[in-house]
Amino acid sequence: MPMQFPITGFDRHWFLVINGWTSVSPVLNGVAVVLAKYAPELWALIFLALWFWPPLKQNRSRRAVVYATVSGILALGISVTLSHFLPYRPRPFVFEPHLVHQLVSHARDTSFPSDHAAGSFAFAMGLFYARPRAGWWGVLLAAAISLARVWVGVHWPTDVMGGALVGIIAGGIVLGVRSWLEGLVLWLFRLFRFQPQRRYRFR
Repeated sequence: MPMQFPITGFDRHWFLVINGWTSVSPVLNGVAVVLAKYAPELWALIFLALWFWPPLKQNRSRRAVVYATVSGILALGISVTLSHFLPYRPRPFVFEPHLVHQLVSHARDTSFPSDHAAGSFAFAMGLFYARPRAGWWGVLLAAAISLARVWVGVHWPTDVMGGALVGIIAGGIVLGVRSWLEGLVLWLFRLFRFQPQRRYRFR
């Protein structure tokens, strides 16, 4: 029998608690489904708004969009790599189908770590470069998305916790070496014809 990633008592307990909230309100279930299913689209809308919001100047918010996007790509790369090298972990609806309230369809692939959590927390880390408030709002959205993935029955709690850790690490790496991305940032600014807001010194 192939080795499987363990399902802990912590996972089973908190999954049943969170997934049990599906009986509370159809409205909340709808919100959870939107967050769990359309997280990439939600982040894309946020980044597009930050990128094209007038005035079209070279500012920290647009730099943050670049850093957040690169952070998300790195986080997803790490997450996918881990999922290929770690033992298979059955998703809740595979492991205990009779106990799970599954609100969205999903492939029966390995559940650890959560790509949605990894990408979302990496995106949020990138937004901290714009301003701390933007970063914390991003963290709140990332946490809501991660919770929703458990709520709808497709992840265990430690799946999203592991994904969040991957995202935070990826975001920290990108912000730590952001000077390496200066060429990409300036090329994008020229491509979209963003005008200098002021004489900019990288820091």
